[in-house]
This record gives sequence, structure tokens and C-alpha cells, in this order.
Amino acid sequence: MSGIAAALDHALLEDGSLRLRADAATATQVGYWLPRLPGGVGEPVAAGGWIEVRVGDDVAPRPAAGPTMALDPVEAWIEGGDAVTLRARGGSVSGTVDFARLEAELVLTPDAARPIATEHEPRNAAVFSALTLASGLLLNRMRRALLHAAAIVAPDGRAWLLVGDAFAGKTTTTVNVIRSGWDWISDDTVVLGRGEDGAVVVEGWPRAFHLDRGYHAGASVGERDTVEPDTFGPGNWRRSARLAGVLFPRVEADLPPTATPIPAADALARLIRQSPWLLADRTVARDVLTLLTTAVSGPRFHLRLGNDCYRDTERLLEVLGGAIGA
Repeated sequence: MSGIAAALDHALLEDGSLRLRADAATATQVGYWLPRLPGGVGEPVAAGGWIEVRVGDDVAPRPAAGPTMALDPVEAWIEGGDAVTLRARGGSVSGTVDFARLEAELVLTPDAARPIATEHEPRNAAVFSALTLASGLLLNRMRRALLHAAAIVAPDGRAWLLVGDAFAGKTTTTVNVIRSGWDWISDDTVVLGRGEDGAVVVEGWPRAFHLDRGYHAGASVGERDTVEPDTFGPGNWRRSARLAGVLFPRVEADLPPTATPIPAADALARLIRQSPWLLADRTVARDVLTLLTTAVSGPRFHLRLGNDCYRDTERLLEVLGGAIGA
């Protein structure tokens, strides 16, 4: 790495095998993305990876060929299986990922690093997407999987993924079970890996919740407010837990809640949809696909959420308990 004077230096994984370092000029924008993890957890390990973020000049000219994939305004070119070029459209963020060294470097223009003075969205979308892409690609090389998903912890101590697109009901369900005493890992971003015994382990990247504004009134309105997770209880946050199964929520406001088993192939396709960087890196795609296949080899349900789940958390727990035995 370049040896920047880091204003931020954080372990992103419990075992310290992936860390992020950012200079003072980028600290505010990086902070919007940074998971809210305990400080000082996980010392750097010898074979660990790094993400470094700084302000500077463009380090990654746009390749002539079309991109391998894109995430919102950021495009990625995977070149020969060894390196990645990242660029935001317009050039506000550029960077590289070196798979051999397990290192990513992201460079922001001064304008991209500057906080955006808007009430509802102060973060720069290009910075957020570039960090997500870089971390997702590095985690794949570490045979782990970064997923757009929530994770809740049943009373038996095992985790259940909540997988779905925005407004599928992940955060609403997370809040409801927290209020009923279940613990939680994250409402939006998780990392899957394997424990020493080969079992799938879920690790959280928690941030502030984005909860539907209609939650307290008992009906979804399709707009979200930012709320602090510790607003809710008595459930508590956990760093990680072994995976028990997978739930795929979907809001169908006028229908009663149900939990219906779904085929493993369908569940796997839905997981892949929430980890789009998986198939872009062919070198490790098979290994990570095996991890996801293991994740859906256990119980898996489509969770239909009606408005009565907003008003009556006991009804939701009744449906969940009938499906997963909680």
C-alpha cells in the first residue's frame, strides 16, 4: 500500500483479514459506507487484504473495451483474472484491485470526497458503490460472499438470512423480531464464510436502518427514513452466527403473512442476484458458488408480509415459528 496517513483504519471482518484505511480528506464520505463495527476488533493478519482510499489524481484510465460489470455509477473491468479497473462514470472515483496482493486502491477527486449538503442523501453514490464493488471482489477472492441481505438470530442462536431487493421487507422484519427479543446481525449487508467445521457463518456489516416511513402507522408508504438500530429492543446486535436457513420476504400488503418452502435452485438464483460481483470473477466463481449452494441447502422459505405484520409482531412470529420451529 502507499502508506497514507490514515484518519480511518478499521477491520471489516471479525478475524482481521480485511481492513480499510482512508485519509482525512476522504474520511467523511468513507464514513457513510463504513460498517458500524467495534473499534479495534481483529488485528491485521499476514495474509489479509486491504482497501485504501485517498484523494488524488486519476489512477485508472478507462479501458477501451466495455466493462465486465457495473454497480450504479461505477464500472469494473476484470483484466486477465489478475486485476480490476474501477471507474465512476465521469471520473469522480477511480481505482484498481490487485487480486494477487489482495489490495484495492480507490482515489477520489476533491469534489467526490466533499460531503454533500443534502438532508436526505449526504453520501456520494459513486464512492459508496466503488467501496462495495472493491470489497465484494476481494471477499470473493477470500472465498467469502458479500450479500445484499439482512440477518436475524432466532432464540436458538442461529442466523436466518432475509434476502430481497429494496423494499422487500428486510428492515421491517428485522425491526419486528428485534422488538420481540430476537438478536440481529445486519439489516442490509452480510458476509458469508465458513467456520472451522465447514458450516456457513454469517457476519454482519451493520449500518443505520432505512425503515419505511409508514412503519409506526401500520402500512408501507414506499419511502424510508434513517433510524438508529438501538432505538429498538430488547433484541441485541451480534457480530456473527452460524446459518440456519434463508427467508425471502416480499410485501403483499392486503394478504395475510405466510411462509412457503421454495426449491433450492430458485433460492440459489435469488442469492446470486444479491451478489452481482460473484460471476464477474471466473477464477473463484465456482468456489463462491459452492458456498452459496451450501447456504441454501438448509431450510428456505418465501415469506409473504402483509400489513398486519406491521401492526402485530406476534402474528409474524407465529408464522416464522411455524416454519422454522422458533
